[in-house]
Amino acid sequence: MTRNTHLKSRFPSLSLLFLAIVLIGSGFFWHTDHQQRLLNQIDNQLLSTAQNVSFFFNNIPTDSSAKKYLCKRLTDFSAMSTVSLSLSIYSAQGELLCLTEEVASNQRMSLDKKINPPKSMTLKTVITPQGELRSLIYPISKQDTPALSLVINHNLAELKNQSHLSALILLLIGLSIFTVFTVLQQRVKKANLAVIKRLALQMGRADEEDHPASFVVPTSVEPEIQELASSYNHMMTRREDILRRAHQFTADVTHELRTPLTILRGETELALRNGRDPKRLRQVLESNLEEISRMSYLIEDLLLLSKGDLGEIPLKKEPLLLNELIIELHHQAQLLATAKNIKVELHCPKELAFLRADSLRLRQVFLNLLTNAIKYTPDDGDVSITLSFDEQYAVITITDTGIGIGSEHLETIFDRFYRVNKTKNRNDGGSGLGLAIVKWIVEAHHGSVKVSSSLGQGSSFTVTLPRLSDSETLVTVDQ
Repeated sequence: MTRNTHLKSRFPSLSLLFLAIVLIGSGFFWHTDHQQRLLNQIDNQLLSTAQNVSFFFNNIPTDSSAKKYLCKRLTDFSAMSTVSLSLSIYSAQGELLCLTEEVASNQRMSLDKKINPPKSMTLKTVITPQGELRSLIYPISKQDTPALSLVINHNLAELKNQSHLSALILLLIGLSIFTVFTVLQQRVKKANLAVIKRLALQMGRADEEDHPASFVVPTSVEPEIQELASSYNHMMTRREDILRRAHQFTADVTHELRTPLTILRGETELALRNGRDPKRLRQVLESNLEEISRMSYLIEDLLLLSKGDLGEIPLKKEPLLLNELIIELHHQAQLLATAKNIKVELHCPKELAFLRADSLRLRQVFLNLLTNAIKYTPDDGDVSITLSFDEQYAVITITDTGIGIGSEHLETIFDRFYRVNKTKNRNDGGSGLGLAIVKWIVEAHHGSVKVSSSLGQGSSFTVTLPRLSDSETLVTVDQ
């Protein structure tokens, strides 16, 4: 038997076996309980009859007419009773005195001629040649002295018939339930297998260009299969997104490299045609050197991000006093902003904040954000650096009064090669990798970076980084 056959039949067979065990067990317990309830009804009936007979025999004569009196009273009670029972009276010594006509005609051979008078009521099942009887021996006392013993028998043939009938009904109901469940299970199994086969076929065609991007399953299939299909759809969505990003990445890299290469080629060809002019030749070489530098920076940034994705860039995390780093960056930003007469403000609390971080990488993050803030802020504008923190995190916010960013760009501004300026002017927009590097470095420090902006009102970049605990800070200060 193959593994595939096991998958198709093993679990359905187990469920059918479990259903059969449940049906048989529940049927057995119900049948047993039903029999016991019927028997309890018969016992209550026998006891009620015995109490009525005892009340009927309230005045028992003590002379020789007692037997005749008892038999007459027993016959009268039997005629009045609506219940078909076998009654017999025994004396205090256990001798048979009289009995009803039903006993005399049908069950006389099963009666004892003499019994041991009981001291208390006795209920038992008696097996006779005529069948099983439920027998009650009930003592009748006179002035607290046992005078008679009443024996009442109930034929259990009707109970047996009802028991057999109920067992047959239970069997038919159980077989019907089992059959319906089996048919439904087979249909569900076929539907589930059909969905799995279609899903497997679509997975096999995933590399084809015209394959569906998602797989739709009916709501009637098992939740596990719906979850499998949902996982497949999620995987395909991520695959499409990765392919789209890869295509976009290839196109962006091609564009970024093609432009400087085209410039290099054109200016080199021009220099070859006019090679006698030293001044022109120098201009061409300087331009070529500038384009080569830009390509080098682009390749370095790409290499950094690629290695970062693969985890091949180890971060030299050491205790770092964030206040000192921010103050130092504030001085550098002031120097960068001098040419545009931009005011750079610093809001730094006196309380010290320590991080475990790679200082060079964090410097790269904040220099990138400050450079962008100064670049896109008009002359005489404002840039502010704000440091705040709580017990767990340090928050650095860099705000400018620049041109701002449209809301449609905020979700994708940290993507690689993304530029708000669609013209991709390299002099204004850079390579489009700076913010992607910022995000990678911050997330590598288990932090986060967010942006809020409005067109014409400026932008605000917020970097959140985990602080060292108080105990770690004390150790760092002591060192």
